[in-house]
Amino acid sequence: MILDDVLGLARRVAPRKAGGERPGPRYRTRTAPVGRVRTRELTGMAAIPRDLVCLQPTSPIVEENAGALVDTVLRQVCRHQPLPFVVVLTLDATPEIDDKGSEALVELFYSLRASGMRLYVAAVTTELFDHLRVSGATDRMGAGAVHLALRMALLSAFEDLPGPAVTTRNVLAALDLRLTPLTI
Repeated sequence: MILDDVLGLARRVAPRKAGGERPGPRYRTRTAPVGRVRTRELTGMAAIPRDLVCLQPTSPIVEENAGALVDTVLRQVCRHQPLPFVVVLTLDATPEIDDKGSEALVELFYSLRASGMRLYVAAVTTELFDHLRVSGATDRMGAGAVHLALRMALLSAFEDLPGPAVTTRNVLAALDLRLTPLTI
């Protein structure tokens, strides 16, 4: 009885023509590519300079300069042609962050996302990470956007790049050299 139900369902899902063969490709839909797709080498080495930007603010992200952080990062990112896919912001040289600074990071996250880019934040210290968590910034930026270690943020960013993400010793060395100091 169960077998009859399964076979009856299979006949309804995959109808056959009178001759017994399955319907041809005219029943299949095709999707046209929307735009040009950017690809990268299998090793990823050629894509790291152009597709990944790693910035390091050197001053505290407090109320006085929180807006300037967003403007400075967006200006720095717009200098790259073509625009990068991923931006990593490491806070290891940032001595402190307040609630306005957390809001600025969330604003930066959504500004970059609206432009088709992704932001990863490396909090580096547990105090900064806890402040971002308590202020709700980590929840608003989504899972995987905030990391405790710069290396983890860089690896997540590299994995997020289009194309295959093959991580080798040379890729790790190239990722570590991507750090650009950012004065606000």
